[in-house]
Amino acid sequence: EVERSAEMIFDATKKYHGLGARERLLLKIAATLHDCGKFVSITRGSESSYQIIMDTEIIGISHLEREVVANIVRYNHLEFDYSMENSEGIDREEYLTIVKLTAILQIANALDRSHKQKCRDIKAVRKDDKLILTITTNEDITLERGLFGSRAEFFREVYSIEPVIRQKRIL
Repeated sequence: EVERSAEMIFDATKKYHGLGARERLLLKIAATLHDCGKFVSITRGSESSYQIIMDTEIIGISHLEREVVANIVRYNHLEFDYSMENSEGIDREEYLTIVKLTAILQIANALDRSHKQKCRDIKAVRKDDKLILTITTNEDITLERGLFGSRAEFFREVYSIEPVIRQKRIL
C-alpha cells in the first residue's frame, strides 16, 4: 500500500521534483523496505533499517543508490538531518534526491498508518498550492488524518505544496 501511494504521489508531483524513472525505482525500493528494521528493533527501527539495507546487496542498484535508499528509509521515521548534506560520500544531487523522496515516502506511509490497507484507491492531483490526495474508502481514516499533519509539514517544507487528504466514500 505504501509503495502504491508513494508512486502515485511521485507521479503527481513530477514537474516539481524533476526526478526521473531511476529515482522512482529507488522510491519504490525504499517503500518496500521502509519498516524492515522493526523486525530487529522496534525502538531503533530506523537505524536498524539503515543498517540492513547498507549491509545487503540489492541487485540492480549501485552502492551509492543503496545509500540513497537507506537514508530515505532512515528518515521516514526520524527527523530529517539537514547536516547530512555535508557528509562524506553524498554529494548535493544525492542529498536533494534523498530529501525529495523522503518527503514523498513520509506522506505515503502516513496514509497507511494503521497498516490495514484501508484505501481502495488513491488519486493525487495538484491544484494551486495544494496536493489533493483523494482516498476512496468506507473505512474510518481518523488515525491517518491525525498523524498526517506532522508528515505533511516536511512535505510542505520541501515542495512548497500543502498535501491535503480528502475521503471519497463508496456507495
